[in-house]
Amino acid sequence: MCIIRPWGIGAGADADMATKSQQFLLNACAWTAALGSVLSSSAIAATSLNEMSIEELAQVQVTSVSKHAQSLGDAPAAIYVIGDEDIRRSTATSLPEALRLAPNLFVQRMDAHQFTVSARGFSGPETSNKLLALIDGRTIYSPLHAGIFWDVRDMMVEDIDRIEVISGPGGTLWGPNAVNGVINVTSKSALDTQGGVIRATAGARERTGAVRYGAALGDAGAFRVYATGFDREDLPGGAAADFPDGSEGIRAGFRSDWASDANVITVQGDYFYNDLFAEGGDTGHNILGRLTHDFDEGSALQIQAYYDKVDRQFIGVRDKLETFDLSVQHNVAIGSHQIVWGAGIRTTHDLFVNLLNGFQLDPPRKRLWVGNLFAQDSWALGGSVTLIGGVKLERTSFTGIQVLPNLRIAWKPGEKALFWAAASRGIRTPSRIDRNLVFPGLLESESFDTETLTAFEAGYRGQPWERMSLSISLFYNLYDGLRTTELHPVTILPIRLDNGLKGHSYGIDAWGSHQILPWWRLSAGISTLHKSFHLKPGHMDLENGISLGNDPDFQVMVRSQMTLADRFEIDVMIRGVDSLPDPRTPGFVDADARLAWNLDDRIELFMIGTNLFHRLRDESGYTDSGQSVARTISAGTRLRF
Repeated sequence: MCIIRPWGIGAGADADMATKSQQFLLNACAWTAALGSVLSSSAIAATSLNEMSIEELAQVQVTSVSKHAQSLGDAPAAIYVIGDEDIRRSTATSLPEALRLAPNLFVQRMDAHQFTVSARGFSGPETSNKLLALIDGRTIYSPLHAGIFWDVRDMMVEDIDRIEVISGPGGTLWGPNAVNGVINVTSKSALDTQGGVIRATAGARERTGAVRYGAALGDAGAFRVYATGFDREDLPGGAAADFPDGSEGIRAGFRSDWASDANVITVQGDYFYNDLFAEGGDTGHNILGRLTHDFDEGSALQIQAYYDKVDRQFIGVRDKLETFDLSVQHNVAIGSHQIVWGAGIRTTHDLFVNLLNGFQLDPPRKRLWVGNLFAQDSWALGGSVTLIGGVKLERTSFTGIQVLPNLRIAWKPGEKALFWAAASRGIRTPSRIDRNLVFPGLLESESFDTETLTAFEAGYRGQPWERMSLSISLFYNLYDGLRTTELHPVTILPIRLDNGLKGHSYGIDAWGSHQILPWWRLSAGISTLHKSFHLKPGHMDLENGISLGNDPDFQVMVRSQMTLADRFEIDVMIRGVDSLPDPRTPGFVDADARLAWNLDDRIELFMIGTNLFHRLRDESGYTDSGQSVARTISAGTRLRF
């Protein structure tokens, strides 16, 4: 119905691919030889998830479930944690590729630079709009269509400390769009990244490079600076006709941290530019400041503010967004109660111009506001039972006050088992397209209201056997007010966007790990989804349920991580995805692999291969945007000094 982004003008001809890759890899090898003689003997020592035992993994600290630090084994939610070592030992060179490691996310590659990411359904380039993602507390979904443009929301993967992926609503703590899940990306403190890292990869379809350097600032502070770059070739045509979709780009930034007995101060910022060649380019920057103060009585206060600007320009279209956000959070323990409460306000100012067709936003510029007040209490009842209750009051420019409640109960009968259940409400407030998209005489959309979810969940997390961890979550979701495209009830035209669909979905998210041998860890995960939706009385849908997305009934993954003689690493991940119903796309089984040789603690050489079982295959099936996913082989090096 409307074009969010035309899918690309691409890079050079196939004949140039090998030459570019060879030259890039020769340069990388030259860097390795030159730097090998001057690298410091003190390598960076980091405690990674892969180096931990199964028992230690249960004690990893997470913050996304309750907005305060708690061990993973105590978190009453379907949460999966991707650690920094998981990312290093994967084939990922970008953030959306790293998200494939989470079994409770469905990640689709649309073309050489575009991805869609969803949890518990609604996958698609314009329907993945019920997922909230944050990078270091900075919300990254677009109010244009409530989705995420992942190609402009990337970061240096070596800077990622962990990615916490929650399946299920998180609106009580996180607000709008936290309907089906929350992705919370946390980067490493500058205090933990002193020294240098250089990474380079080269393959027939992609070249990447990254450099980072950090150092101390006095006795209590540290800083780091980084720069990354990439050059991605076109992908071949798939469900959509072949068109140039390659791109290249740069990203640079900094982070500084100061820590004292009572205060932690963080200041960080980024700049990026992506060149889509003849199509146009994207540019943007952001800066964030955060102060955390610990009081003597054990409570903590956090104040955070950030400014974010993204300007996307391509043939005939400009999408510009400026965001300012201020939030305050207070955590306090009172007897058997762990209370977190706070408030926040966010304002966005946008511009959307479309010269490709008659679809416009009216007005083309608009300032939106979101304000909230929230509180949640974790009450230890005794008998290893904890009751968690909370509510958020939220008001936006398009809605009145919305109430987002959450009730959870957790029972921990022993140190190695947690049972939990939850009932909660999530909302997706109208986006600019939902409310302001017009086509004179054909479309109006002022009547669209909030989409709602009432979710019921139950789960288990624990260590049923020695050297094994397991998480199982069941969910039943009730949706109401999902988007439909309908005729005007009186005049037929203009058509309008309305809230005419309702229904339910249910399924299972499960994953586990087994330390088979000291040098071999095997992990597996499965996610299932069953949907049933219907039109509400008096409604119709000219687009036949397109807002429901295109989802597989199940997906499975198995990951093997082997460390041989402390120097050689062999990592393999096999993914299986069921067929997609509309547009019909065959299911597939595919594999990614990485073979690495650590010459010492400072020099790492590796080969990576993605989509190894197929030379080409369809992944999305969309006839207006889906390009084929191709088998790729790359070589790389990572240096630490």
